Amino acid sequence: METKVYNCKNPTENPLPAWMRRMPAGSTNASGAEPQDPVTEFKKNPDAFFPDFVSKN
Repeated sequence: METKVYNCKNPTENPLPAWMRRMPAGSTNASGAEPQDPVTEFKKNPDAFFPDFVSKN
């Protein structure tokens, strides 16, 4: 396993993880709807984020 040391002051060495990236303003997703903030989606339906845990109870 290889460990990489990142320079936090150099954003080119520290790209955002895929889950933190937002879609560009001009692009659309497959459904054509505006992508929502994950926090907003969680507040609307928290069970959707943990389907396995919720279904086992």
